[in-house]
Amino acid sequence: MRRAQGNPAREICRRAFVCAGKLIGIGDLLGVKVREHLQSGLVSIGLPVYNGARYLRSALDSLVAQDYSDFEIIISDNASEDETEAICQEYAARDPRIRYYRAERNMGAVWNTVRVCEAARGEYFLLAAHDDLRDPRYLSRCVAALDRNPKALFCCTGIRLIDEVGRDVSETFPFRSYPPTGETARDRIRALIRSTSWLHVYSLLRTPALAQTSLGDLRWGGDVVLVADLCLRGEVVEVPEKLFSYRYFATKTNEEVARVISTSEARVSVSWSDLAADLMESVQRSPLSFPEKLGLRWMIAVELCFRKTSIGYGMREEGFDATRRAFAGRKYRRALTLASISLLQQTAYFFERAANSARYRGSKLKRAVFSREHRSSARKPGQ
Repeated sequence: MRRAQGNPAREICRRAFVCAGKLIGIGDLLGVKVREHLQSGLVSIGLPVYNGARYLRSALDSLVAQDYSDFEIIISDNASEDETEAICQEYAARDPRIRYYRAERNMGAVWNTVRVCEAARGEYFLLAAHDDLRDPRYLSRCVAALDRNPKALFCCTGIRLIDEVGRDVSETFPFRSYPPTGETARDRIRALIRSTSWLHVYSLLRTPALAQTSLGDLRWGGDVVLVADLCLRGEVVEVPEKLFSYRYFATKTNEEVARVISTSEARVSVSWSDLAADLMESVQRSPLSFPEKLGLRWMIAVELCFRKTSIGYGMREEGFDATRRAFAGRKYRRALTLASISLLQQTAYFFERAANSARYRGSKLKRAVFSREHRSSARKPGQ
């Protein structure tokens, strides 16, 4: 299915996003350069890959089979050492909509992602991993949803988890990936933070919106911050059907993910404290009012320190390491933010221990009272 070209409302919306990015200067500041002249209705699918031969064919097959035919696929091969190059060349020779680029050396996952974004020529952009799958209706349903709401910056769909051989394991490994579709920025950020799996970076978004994000920064949780940047600047729509299959590797650790993000020049460490600070800085860069920013920063801190127990535990393990790194780098404002987060987390830990202690003592008292009453009722008169 091919969309009609030259939709006036769509063109006005696209130009508004481009102008907004120029006015605030975020595109130049953060290193993401979006083309000024984008083709209306065209979906640019960016597929960064490194040594992805095992699943690459199935991923490409699911993209080529889309019933929305007005798309291009941009493959950036990060100097793969397996059969990735041969597979990409084969598909590019068969389908003129596929463009293939290969780096002479591995430049890192973030650089590779930025490369496909900057090569996008379409009004819409979809980041696709080399091992995930899309339903044939994915693009058509998402484009239609965005057309119905010009204020929405991206469209997400229902998600299913698949294992290494493609079996649905959504029930085996329960996960929460709440769609950040709230009416306000606060509602959207809360839904994002309360999710246990952050996968909405693989949604269909309006290409000009990339210029308003922190894409390109080398850091832990950069995908989460990118989605937060979008949620703070516009609405989000959802197609509830499970049209996206995310390949889940149960044995992959956070440390392995950090190594993939790292480059030969810069090492990325797992740091939940830094992620919290980055989310707060995302709020600070947003066009929200000062009271809204203040409330959102507090909400993020409370959600991560008090409600998100797994991240809270990670912060507690890190202690003040992130604060010391910020001071060493002379990032004093960030160091102050990180110190505040650490202190709040320690407070949350104190209350958690106090609550657990109270529950334990209460349960002991209850058992003691129950045991005493049971013995008293067991005694009969005259015995």
